[in-house]
Amino acid sequence: MKDIIEKTARLARLSFPEKDLELYTKKVASVLGYVKQLGELDTKNIEPTSHAVDVTGGLRKDTVIAPITAEGILANAPERDGPFYQVPRVIDT
Repeated sequence: MKDIIEKTARLARLSFPEKDLELYTKKVASVLGYVKQLGELDTKNIEPTSHAVDVTGGLRKDTVIAPITAEGILANAPERDGPFYQVPRVIDT
């Protein structure tokens, strides 16, 4: 297991002290043991799900609305210069 952790760390371009390598090896072994335990469960009569709870109605219907015109957008401008937003100068020339 330790060699797999070392190889994975090398591929991910990670480095850490030897004592951390031992800690990570134990943690990964624990996780893999848990996954193995889950694999032993009998799930023959359990229907596959994509969510833990039923989720419906999360989206609204699309409705067609009139597009916003340039004049409508410029109506919100605090200051304007013809068909443009007027903004304070930020660069001296």
